[in-house]
Amino acid sequence: MEEENNNNNNNNNNNNNERKRKKKEKKKNKRKKTCCDDDDENINNGNFKKKKKKKKSSSLSPPPPMFAFKEQLSCSNFVLNKKCEACVRKVEKMRRECCLSGEDDVKKSSSSSKIVLKRPEECERFKRYHHHQEEEEEEQNARNKKQSVVGLYAKGDRILTVGDGDLTFSLSLAKRLKKVKLIATTHETRGSLEKAYGKDAIKATLDELAVCGEDVLVLHGVDAAKLEESLMDAAAVAASNKRDVLERVEKCIDEGFDKIVWNFPCVSREEDTGEAKDGAREGADGRNPADVELNRNLTLTFIANAAVMLRKKKSKKKRGAVEVHVTHKVGMHPSSWNVPELKTTTTTSSSSRPRGVIRAIASVFFDRMVYLPYKPRKALVAKSFSIADAKTFIFCVFEEEEEEEEEFSLNAWMRQRKDVLEKLTP
Repeated sequence: MEEENNNNNNNNNNNNNERKRKKKEKKKNKRKKTCCDDDDENINNGNFKKKKKKKKSSSLSPPPPMFAFKEQLSCSNFVLNKKCEACVRKVEKMRRECCLSGEDDVKKSSSSSKIVLKRPEECERFKRYHHHQEEEEEEQNARNKKQSVVGLYAKGDRILTVGDGDLTFSLSLAKRLKKVKLIATTHETRGSLEKAYGKDAIKATLDELAVCGEDVLVLHGVDAAKLEESLMDAAAVAASNKRDVLERVEKCIDEGFDKIVWNFPCVSREEDTGEAKDGAREGADGRNPADVELNRNLTLTFIANAAVMLRKKKSKKKRGAVEVHVTHKVGMHPSSWNVPELKTTTTTSSSSRPRGVIRAIASVFFDRMVYLPYKPRKALVAKSFSIADAKTFIFCVFEEEEEEEEEFSLNAWMRQRKDVLEKLTP
């Protein structure tokens, strides 16, 4: 009897399992039929589309918005009742690139290459600057008048320039910007600079920087890959001539910079030996894959190192965004290196500065005329190079604990620069 009951139970279980299986299969067939009916309806209505594979969502932020200097846009219209053909073509190229911002780099370059650009020296602003340079300098010295804004830099900014070749970019800021606190640095020693650019030329630039005031300091032998460490080492060397140099640099590092800028980064020396690379010695562009990768890694390291040396945002004395600026040519743009967002990877001697997220908030088409007498030069030879399609990428740091609470306002950032920049729209 007991055996018979067990058999009945087993049969009941089997029946239950069979019913569940059939029920499950029936639901599956019903879903399949519904999908087919929907497809038939779409076909009949002419709305049928082939199913596309879902693209994996990218974790990268969209490219930062593009801006142009209003000074260049005005120059492309009329300067002293004369239209500047050099800026007309440059602005046309910028606007075309902005319209193709969603396209790949190949399409951008092929479209932009149809516009033949003129040399920067053909700009009306350049001609005016050099034709009347002596008169303007005499008038400016008489009035002792400086500007509140020069390009991306404002009155009272504490600025660190890195790898500034012949120091003419730093000279532009030091001579023209009000109350600027500037540490101008070069990767090369003074002797190497004199060999590359000429002893008289370097001496003349250094003499001009020396009369710009105590808040302007020049240091040589500063490595962007070891920014804080090499800055202190360079200050210690300079302190043998000026005792207060080390103290001033320590104060700047402790309080942080408002802007840290590196124009046209490049690897010019071998990392292990310090010898000049063959290409750099000959003034060649580092366009082969190995050199591009070296430049990419160096620039990313610089951005991370510089980010933790910026002033704290919450400062009673100074308002506005603190920024890292990197200027590069097409083909070497940070945007093509997938760094709209990255994590800082270095620490500083100040434990009070938290690690954060670095984001590219904007890119500005580079206009050399804004920073005259600046002239970009090769790292180890006195050769210039084309900067027709260069951009300055602006990076800001967002503290991780504040990232969700306080979102960056691009509109507020733009309002601070409304007299200098104009946003380009497709």
